[in-house]
Amino acid sequence: MVLIKRLAPLFCILIGMVSCSDDATSTYSKREYVYCYFSVLQYTELFNVMGNYGQFATIRKRVVNGATKITMTSTGSSTDYTADALSANFGLGLGGLIVGTNHYGETLCYDLACPICDRADRRLSLSDNGYAKCSKCGTTFDMNNYGAIYEVSEDNPPATHRGLYRYRVRYDGQIVNAYN
Repeated sequence: MVLIKRLAPLFCILIGMVSCSDDATSTYSKREYVYCYFSVLQYTELFNVMGNYGQFATIRKRVVNGATKITMTSTGSSTDYTADALSANFGLGLGGLIVGTNHYGETLCYDLACPICDRADRRLSLSDNGYAKCSKCGTTFDMNNYGAIYEVSEDNPPATHRGLYRYRVRYDGQIVNAYN
């Protein structure tokens, strides 16, 4: 009995350490491979959103007639850029990426695929007020609030309630670098 009393605090500390380490890594997704970097000076869509709080752009990789294209879309602008040898190998998550700056001035990066539907072909559509909505399940996400669920469709309630898949991102004023 004395041994149990002496080991109980040690056991509690050990359990606390294990649970804390898991919390520190759960903010960012490792579900899909993400690694890319883009100069905001070369891409109009990134230039427009990175300096404007509450604005976001999408980045997708597509193959058109055998050539790899990087499609960037922001409010009022969408451009297909020919991928060079380096950018053709970038990992852009499950459905592509959403990159931008929230209302607090933080650079954020999310997966473009709906996390509720969890399929590459179920991409979100962005509004100019910082929301992303899935046309299939009807769930709306607040990108200014770290990708949290904003609204759920009453007709099609999701089986799981999770926010957008989020990736690490660095922005130094010129280069946007997303990774996990």
